[in-house]
Amino acid sequence: MIRLVRAQLRHRLGRALVLLLGIVIAATGFTVLTGTAATQRLEIIGTVEKNFRSQYDILVRPKGSATTLERSQGLVRANHLSGIFGGITMEQYEKVKAVNGVDIAAPIAMIGHFEQIGRSLIDVTDLLRRGDRTMFRVERTRVTDRGLTRIPFRQPQYEYVTRRQVALSMHKYREYDRLTAGAWEKLDGGRQVRLSTSLDWPQGLAASAFPSERTIPTSGYWSLQNGEGPLFGPGLWDPPRGRAAIRIEQEFPFLLAAVDPVAEARLTGLDRAVVEGRYLGYDTPQEVSSEVKMLAASIPYVDQQDEIVIRRLPEEVTEKVIQGMPAKRFLSYLDTRRGEAVKRTTIGAEQVYEKMLDDWTDFPPNQFWPLKRYWTSAPAEYRERDGRRLAALPVRNAPEAWTTPLVKENSSPENNAPTAPVGAVDTQFRTLTYRTIQGWVLDGLNSRVVGRFDPRKLPGFTELTRLAMQTYSAPVARPGDDRTAALLGNRTLLPNDNVAGYLQAPPLLLVNLQELEKINRRTEGQPALKAPLSVIRVRVAGVTGPDPVSRERINQVVRDIVAATGLEVDITVGSSPSPVTVELPAGSFGRPALTLEEGWVKKGVAYRILDAADRKSLVLFVLVLAVCGLFVVNGAAAAVRARRSELGVLACLGWSRPKLFGTVLSEVGTVGLLAGVASAALAGPVASWSGVAPPGQRAWLAVPAAMTLALLAGLVPAWQASRVPPAEAVRPAVRLPRRARSPRGVAGLAMSGLTRFPGRTLLGAATLAVAVFALTVLLGVTYGFEGRVVGSLLGDAIVVQSRPADYAAIAVMFLLAALAVADVLYLGVRERDTELAALRGSGWTGGALARLIVLEGAGLGLLGALAGALGGVTASFALAGELPAVVILGAGVAVMVAVVLATLASVVPALLVQRLPLARILAQE
Repeated sequence: MIRLVRAQLRHRLGRALVLLLGIVIAATGFTVLTGTAATQRLEIIGTVEKNFRSQYDILVRPKGSATTLERSQGLVRANHLSGIFGGITMEQYEKVKAVNGVDIAAPIAMIGHFEQIGRSLIDVTDLLRRGDRTMFRVERTRVTDRGLTRIPFRQPQYEYVTRRQVALSMHKYREYDRLTAGAWEKLDGGRQVRLSTSLDWPQGLAASAFPSERTIPTSGYWSLQNGEGPLFGPGLWDPPRGRAAIRIEQEFPFLLAAVDPVAEARLTGLDRAVVEGRYLGYDTPQEVSSEVKMLAASIPYVDQQDEIVIRRLPEEVTEKVIQGMPAKRFLSYLDTRRGEAVKRTTIGAEQVYEKMLDDWTDFPPNQFWPLKRYWTSAPAEYRERDGRRLAALPVRNAPEAWTTPLVKENSSPENNAPTAPVGAVDTQFRTLTYRTIQGWVLDGLNSRVVGRFDPRKLPGFTELTRLAMQTYSAPVARPGDDRTAALLGNRTLLPNDNVAGYLQAPPLLLVNLQELEKINRRTEGQPALKAPLSVIRVRVAGVTGPDPVSRERINQVVRDIVAATGLEVDITVGSSPSPVTVELPAGSFGRPALTLEEGWVKKGVAYRILDAADRKSLVLFVLVLAVCGLFVVNGAAAAVRARRSELGVLACLGWSRPKLFGTVLSEVGTVGLLAGVASAALAGPVASWSGVAPPGQRAWLAVPAAMTLALLAGLVPAWQASRVPPAEAVRPAVRLPRRARSPRGVAGLAMSGLTRFPGRTLLGAATLAVAVFALTVLLGVTYGFEGRVVGSLLGDAIVVQSRPADYAAIAVMFLLAALAVADVLYLGVRERDTELAALRGSGWTGGALARLIVLEGAGLGLLGALAGALGGVTASFALAGELPAVVILGAGVAVMVAVVLATLASVVPALLVQRLPLARILAQE
């Protein structure tokens, strides 16, 4: 049998070489192209617990922003976004927006914690003495943490009120180096007394950064007659003329963030939460100025109030001022006279905050709200206890963190005292980084509130609408045990003005990206100019719920973002609140240690990036082998038909069916082995020439692949060879029509020729149908669905994305299909040579015979193309649920390509038919 196989391959060398060429092309293409299918696949692990979808589906963060707890337990604080300050470039943001499947990409840049001062006036007109002058002592205690923290001010505030006129000396007024410099009270007889002699107390001498710890009192004055006060004169924060008031200041920390107003409105509905003024927009080039326009929250979201005790000092105290007692002696004198308490009141944050926003919105040209300093804060650190129990670790910031640039640049050295918010004197839990904005009042950045939004109207702010990992979700720290519940009165713990405190509010002061660049360019050192964005929140198009198709859409977008940017990506679907117990150590001003329960975020969906293969590409590469298999089936079947007489003789000589089966299969297998070896040798050079990664050891897979392909394709022809009875082996293979009819013209004869070889015709058409099917689907994905389509087939969610290697695979398929068509037509010419010679002898020209073969090729191509296009259009619709016109157009293009290619493939058989040896063929017949 081996000798017979060898003899057959030598005797039918042309047929063997054609089969060898087809298998080499298929195996080499498969080996090289499978290397391009390697890609990153995102595998979602875990379960979607609840809250499948919140504001966004994907959170893009800077590389390395994950905390230790997040890496070890998958836990993050609900408003942990507030602790990320920059790290993403604008270029990376543009790449995220360009990812196919991204519906909304909303950036947010946490700039830092700004402090703004609100002022409240306590009217004391009714508390004035009947005489000309009254002096008040104001004692103050800051109360926070639900009344558990009480920060008393070591030194009081003194206010001197006179019914007489106070005049200002302007050359002294401009120096700004003393609180009451240049203020003169007019007395009887044309005399006047300088108030600063007794009331000018330098604040910088051994002063603390914390207002409550300062060792020297503050002082002020007021004239009812002409409404003059220290430095300001009649202004925003003074009482009307004829009234007297004591001014109390409260600091409010704001986490300032920058957003894209358009994207933010689409993602969070921020524009619909505006309750006063206007929403954020972008300035035109003509409107750009040094004024930073802001959108502020309408509520402060802090727990702080000031308990005020106002004492009226004895009448003789004011006489010491008129007598000009020196300031140092006057301070000692005041220490011995506390006066009588005439008023007690509490000033809450809400009333001060609302007045501050009013002043910050509508202020005259001579008033300024400069942006001078801010802080960025590191996340709080914890010590892990057993299970879900953590202990917060206190820190202490250096005094330099509280430097006040405005004072530093414009005051004498003795008054250059750092200033911290009142609450910062308490226990600190976050390390601060101090930032300054260059420029002073006139040449610096001024700020103005142009609108207010109610954060309670935003998803995630209140408990009723709270979802995990929302942008504006406020920290919720509930009592974690009965003792803490009793201490807090069953209320939650809230932030205060301690910017380094444990709890921090979400971003409640917003600017646009245009203002962000202003601030970053003016910030000393420009630390965030190159990578200003903190996170990008992404909403994926087409996500409808926790179904496989929606999850696959998210899967694909995450993979594309990671590949394009290299940033860290969180899948937020399925994230759910998870209770974590936090032990908060005792504060420095009365608050005992607390046990809190916080709703941290437990990521319900985890993922990992795996090296895998693009499933659709592998399907295409397998189709390459399938087309080759059809080609081999046709070629081997043709060889069996050509050898029917020989096989019949062997059967008569006693060859069994298994032996005949094995002979034919061995011939095909030998061709496959030789093709596999050739393919393995060619894989490396072809990969190098095409710029694809070298296949390496994978090249040797071509040998078993080619053999397997050849053997599988040869099964049917070998089985046919073993089943042919000797008596029928000498009969012609051509099937006659059921009833005689005369074909009309060349086209009719071409149609008759195709129907006389139905099996062969269907095999040739099938090779083209597979190629057209693949091209139709790929063209639809590329142009109809912008390069990718996500859908479901038979219940499995899949992603189909066009890649250059896919078109290369289809090109190989069309090449094999062209070979198959040419082979089908060639075999038809060889088996019908007598009929064709008779036509030539009866007067048909060589051109007419050539047109006959070309028309057969075109008909074969049209049959396969229409079947493949119909299948491709159907598959596209089943996958995407829609059928854009571009997909239909792509199917038409694929049909045209197939028909043209089949027509070109028929040229060689058409030329061959013109060279048939007419005399020899007719003589043999």
